[in-house]
Amino acid sequence: MKVIEKPTPEAGYLTYEQVYPKLSAGTASAQEKAELARVYLALIGKSIALQNNSALKGGLTALTYELLPPGEKEAFKAATTALVSDHKLDLAYVQRALGVENDIVLKGMVPFAFVPMEGASLSATAPEIPGIMDKYLIHYQSFLTDSKLFGFPFHYFYSAVFLLALFNLICLVYCYVIDGVMKKHGMESENE
Repeated sequence: MKVIEKPTPEAGYLTYEQVYPKLSAGTASAQEKAELARVYLALIGKSIALQNNSALKGGLTALTYELLPPGEKEAFKAATTALVSDHKLDLAYVQRALGVENDIVLKGMVPFAFVPMEGASLSATAPEIPGIMDKYLIHYQSFLTDSKLFGFPFHYFYSAVFLLALFNLICLVYCYVIDGVMKKHGMESENE
C-alpha cells in the first residue's frame, strides 16, 4: 500500500496554502484571515493533542483579535483571560467575526480555542504551524482507498474479508506442511 499511496490534502490545507504566505507578507484580506482562522479552529477541535497546542491556539487568538472591530477588542482580551476558568461566556461577537455562527461544531469549539492575550506573544504565523498543517491536514491515499466495493471503500472490504480468508489459507498451508514434516520424521500416531 505504501508504494501506491499519494499525499491528499484536505480542503483546509488548500486554504492554508493560499492564505498563509499572504498572512506572512501582511497582505491577507479580512476574509482570508477569517478562512484561515476557521481552519485553525477546526484543527483545534480535530485532535486532543492540538487542544493544548499553544502555537495553534495563539495563532487563532491573534487572527481573531485582528478580525474584531476596535470596540470589541478589549472585551476579547478580557474574555481570553476569563475563558481559562469560565467557558460559559457569551462569545457571539467572536463567532460572528470568525463566520461560524451557523456551524454548530465550530461554534461549540470557540470557548475552548483561545489562549490568554495578557503577557503572551501571539503570532498567526508561528514557526510550528506549517508542521502542524502538514501532519494533520495531509493524508496518504491510494486508488484502493478511492475504489468502492459494495458501497464501501475497498480497503474496508480488504481488511474485513480478504485478510480473514488469507489467515485461514495460511493456517491450512501450515497444517499441510506440518503433517508432511511429521510423516517424514515418523512422528505420526496410529490414530491420525
